[in-house]
Amino acid sequence: MSIRLAFTTAMMIFVCTLTTQRSHAAPPQLDTPEARQAAVERSLLAETWVEGHAFGLRERMGILDVPGISVAVIRNGQLDWAAGYGVRDEVSGQPVTAETLFQAASISKPVAALATLRLAQEGIIDLDAPIQDFLVSFELPESSFKGTVTPRTVLNHTAGLNVSGFPGYQIDEPIPTAVELLEGKGNTDALARIEHVNSRFRYSGGGSTMLQVALSDATGLDFNSIMQSRVLTPLGMTQSTYEQPLPIESWPNHSAAHDYSGRRIVGGFHVYPEQFPAGLWTTPSDLTKFVLEVQALAAGHDGKVLNAEMGKEMLSPVFGRVGLGLFINEYDGQPWFGHSGSNFGFKCDFRASFSGGNGVIVMTNGDTGYELCQDVIRAVAKVYQWPGMIPEPVKEVPMAPDELRQYAGDYAYGPDEVAFISFDEERLMVQQLPYPQMPLAPIGNQRFQIVGTEYHVDFSDLESGTPQSMSMSFAPDQHAKRVETDDAWPVQDLLHENTAEAVRRYLQMHEADPNDPVVGRARLTQMAMSIQMYNQPETAQALSECITAMYPTDALAWDALGQTHFQRGATQQAIDAYEACLRLIPEDTSLTEADRDQLQSRAIARLHWLRAGHP
Repeated sequence: MSIRLAFTTAMMIFVCTLTTQRSHAAPPQLDTPEARQAAVERSLLAETWVEGHAFGLRERMGILDVPGISVAVIRNGQLDWAAGYGVRDEVSGQPVTAETLFQAASISKPVAALATLRLAQEGIIDLDAPIQDFLVSFELPESSFKGTVTPRTVLNHTAGLNVSGFPGYQIDEPIPTAVELLEGKGNTDALARIEHVNSRFRYSGGGSTMLQVALSDATGLDFNSIMQSRVLTPLGMTQSTYEQPLPIESWPNHSAAHDYSGRRIVGGFHVYPEQFPAGLWTTPSDLTKFVLEVQALAAGHDGKVLNAEMGKEMLSPVFGRVGLGLFINEYDGQPWFGHSGSNFGFKCDFRASFSGGNGVIVMTNGDTGYELCQDVIRAVAKVYQWPGMIPEPVKEVPMAPDELRQYAGDYAYGPDEVAFISFDEERLMVQQLPYPQMPLAPIGNQRFQIVGTEYHVDFSDLESGTPQSMSMSFAPDQHAKRVETDDAWPVQDLLHENTAEAVRRYLQMHEADPNDPVVGRARLTQMAMSIQMYNQPETAQALSECITAMYPTDALAWDALGQTHFQRGATQQAIDAYEACLRLIPEDTSLTEADRDQLQSRAIARLHWLRAGHP
C-alpha cells in the first residue's frame, strides 16, 4: 500500500481544518442564541481531539468535501437557533438556508413510525396483529422461520426480514412501485424472512417498505397523504413532504446530492419510492417539531399526534436500545433518542433528550457528511454542556519553540510524495499535497497528534536533536526520510510557492515519460482541486493549465480546469473549458459509462448556469 493511498484513505475521513484554533481564554458569555450559535461554529471536535484545540465549521466542510449543511438546536423545549451553511448545489453555488429541504434518508422512519402509531391509536391497525391482516397488495412469502411478523416487530427491526437499505433511482429511470420493490422488481432483493421473529435486532428498510404498503391498504390513501394528514399537518411541518419524486417546481429551495468528492450527482438527486424508510424531504427546523412531539410523550404528556399511552409504547426499547422507529442511548446515565440517515449524497443525524428539552438535528448534502454531523453534535454538546457525549481529550505536552523547530523540514516517502513539516509561530504544521496544513500537537516521546484526526506522527533517528525520519500511524511501517532542498521534487516547489518551477518540471517529466505516475492526470488533478479548495487559486489555475497541456484530449482535465476558473469567478474561461470538456467526452475512451454520464450532466448544468449570467 503506497503512502499516498494510505494518506488518502485516512484523510478523506479524518482531516482537520485550515484554521484550527487554540483557546486559552475563558469562554465568552453564551446568554443569547446568536452567541451560542457562534460558539458552535468555532468549536467542532473530532472523535479524537486534543485539549485546547477546536476548529471551524466552514473550513471543516471544505476539507471533508461537504458542500452544504443545515443545523437546528433545541434548548429548554424550544428551537434555539437554526442556520444553513455552504451551497445547496455546487453547480449553481446557491446558498443553503434554514429553509432548504434535504433528504432525511432513514430519519424518514421515526417520523413515519409516528403515523403508524397514530393509525393504531385510531384502531385502523393493530400493532400486534399479523401484518398480513391488513396487507392486501403483497403477500410475504411463507417460510420455516418462527414467529409472527407484526407492525411492532417491523418498527423495532425484530421481524427477521432482509433488505437493509436502498441505492435509490436516477431521476430519469423507470421508478418501480412499492409493491414491485417488495417483489424484487427494483434494484434490491425481494422481501423475505431470513430469521426467527424476535430472535435479535436486524435492521430492515425493506420491512418498512412493506409497512408503507400495509398502511396504504388499510386506509385507502397514498402514503404521502397518510403522512400529511396524520403527522406533518398536525405538527405544523409545512416544509416537509414524502412525495417521490420531489416535485421541484413546488419545492425550489431543495438541495442537490453530492458524491464523496463534493460533486453534484447525475440528475441532482436520487428518487426513493421506499417512502416510509427513506422518502422524506424536510429541514432541521421542521424536524424540531417532530422532536418536540416525542419529548412531550417522553415526559408523559399527550402530544399533538399521539397520546401519552401510545408514546410510552414508542419509547420502550427492546434489545437494549431499539424503540418503535427510534434508537435510544444513554449519556451520563440519561436517556436520549435519535436516528441517523444515509441516502446517496445525503447524510444526517439527530439526537434529543428524554427530559430537559435538549436536541440537535444536522443534515448535509455530501457523501462525506456523516463525520461532519458527528463533529457538529459534539460541538453542540460542548457549548450547551450536555454531559457524556464528548470523549476524553488527548493531553498536549508543552515543548519550547527551539525544540519544535528541530522537527521542521521536508520528509520524502518516495517520488514526489513529500510531507512538509513547518514551524508556525508556536506550533508545528504538517502538509502533504493534496491535503491542507494540519497542526501537530506534541504528546510525548517524539510523537505528535494530527489535530482533528485519530492519527499521529512519530519522528525517529534523531541526530543532535534533529529527526531524520518520520512515519504516520495509519502506515507505521512506511518511513519518510528527511531531504534537503537540493534533492527537491516538484511538489516541494508547490509547497514552497515556487509554482512556475513546479509546472516547468512536471511538463519536463511528462515529456520524458508520459507514463510516469508522478505526472498522472488523476493525481495532478486531485492536487489542483485541493489547492483551489485551500485558497491558492493562482497555483491551482497554473497546475490545471499544465494538466490540459499534458492531456489535451482528456475530458476530466478540462472539467477540472473549468472548475478552477468557475471558483475564481472567471466566467468566460470557465465556459471555454466546459465546452472543451463536452466536445471531448464522446471520444474519451478512458471514461467509464458512469463517469461519462456524470461528467456530461455536470458540464451541461454548469454551462447553463454560467450562460444565464450568474457569477
